[in-house]
Amino acid sequence: VTVYNNKVIHTFITSGSFITPGSFSETVEYVVVAGGGSGGVADNGGGGGAGGYRTGTTPIGPGTTVTVTVGAGGAAQNEPETRGNNGNPSSFGSPITAAGGGGGGSRTDNTHGKDGGSGGGSGWAPSGQQAGAGNTPPTSPPQGNPGGSSSGTTPYYSAGGGGGAGSAGTSGSGTQQGHGGAGVQLPATFRDPKSTVGAPGPGSPTPLHWVAGGGGGGSDQEAGHGEGGGSGGPYAGGGDGIYSGNALHGLENTGGGGGGTGAAAGNSGGGGSGVVLLAYPA
Repeated sequence: VTVYNNKVIHTFITSGSFITPGSFSETVEYVVVAGGGSGGVADNGGGGGAGGYRTGTTPIGPGTTVTVTVGAGGAAQNEPETRGNNGNPSSFGSPITAAGGGGGGSRTDNTHGKDGGSGGGSGWAPSGQQAGAGNTPPTSPPQGNPGGSSSGTTPYYSAGGGGGAGSAGTSGSGTQQGHGGAGVQLPATFRDPKSTVGAPGPGSPTPLHWVAGGGGGGSDQEAGHGEGGGSGGPYAGGGDGIYSGNALHGLENTGGGGGGTGAAAGNSGGGGSGVVLLAYPA
């Protein structure tokens, strides 16, 4: 519990309870980020989708206990040609729930990316494959975006990037890497310079407090892997895909998607765990 800019901020990095005293009656601003999905495994696994991102306000009265759930990221995969795992949902009470990010696809174990808060990227296959849908189940405004597809073209054999809270994942095709979708910067209320919540994002100088970036897709070209959270990343907690070896995990407490692996054997990146933030007047 901290105070910044005349607001009391509660940061939940694990599950717990928000308990109000008898004199409490406030409109609480919230951010709920679910766990990100993990990437798919070679051949050419898609990036994991970011965990769903929801923000808004809700009135809370005295003597109230609200259950807060912080979702874990989807576990990394190490079996060849296996789809990634979905992340777990986060919630602030029962009505305000963000869905876990979708796991990335692979080449033969159903190459489609999985649906989720943001969808997993497609694995590469000669016929091309589709990505996982974002904003699943639907919320208004949308909690995330779809992953990137794969056209099945060469020479990069690139898989799609996972979707992010800010944009869809990039599709892999030809020499186009499948980058993860962009994340979002936390609302100004939660951008305490002393806070370590969130990750670097795009911009110059590099701004902080970004979350929910999609994981980058794998590729069998060493220079062609997708980058987490968009080209130039990793941004917003999304993990890079990789050509050979182990892909990068999504960062903890950002809901970032994990990266997919390329042609050589290795582990996919696991999804980053989520976070729940609450604020009200000091």
